[in-house]
Amino acid sequence: MTTVKRRVYRSTIRRGEAPRLICAAAHRLFSAKGYLATSIEEIAAEAGVARPTVFTAVGPKPAILKAVVDQAMAGDDAPVPVAGRPWFREALDEPDAVRAVCLHARNLCWILQHVVPLLRALEMAAAVDEDAAVLWADLRRQRRAGTAGIAADLAAKTTLRCDEQVLADMLFTLPPDAYYRLVHEEGWPADKFQEWLADLMHRVCLP
Repeated sequence: MTTVKRRVYRSTIRRGEAPRLICAAAHRLFSAKGYLATSIEEIAAEAGVARPTVFTAVGPKPAILKAVVDQAMAGDDAPVPVAGRPWFREALDEPDAVRAVCLHARNLCWILQHVVPLLRALEMAAAVDEDAAVLWADLRRQRRAGTAGIAADLAAKTTLRCDEQVLADMLFTLPPDAYYRLVHEEGWPADKFQEWLADLMHRVCLP
């Protein structure tokens, strides 16, 4: 009787590095190929880990996508929400409305730089994948709460030219699509988009 020996995967990755490598690899693949077209095997190969490690270190594909989106919006995997980050608090704590608008535009632009390709991949996947649809709905709720918070912050600092809800709706819908169209398709530098967004917010909401 012939005994078949199983291949043993020996990783040189140090303990604790796998989740970071897996999320970074998934971010690249989801952004370039889309969520549905990316397989666990491809994520494992891109990260340089064994396929089972992907599941034990992060989880199945929906869990990986959530981790990637959360990290992209916050900037790292620390358990601190965006609203609690020092760079976001800087805008909230700024008493001058004009300066606060510039800081909020800066923060929105920074987030968009990291999440726009993922948002597009997730939105397309949500149309045909139940797990992606749940995550997309949850992310939309988070973003709505975030833009409502920005609108409320500015309304507390000055008399807005527009209704607070109108500003919140504008910040929820316009920047992600505009960033993709202007930066990814038209080739605008990110700093030019930031200046444009700050100017738009000034014109729309400041007296």
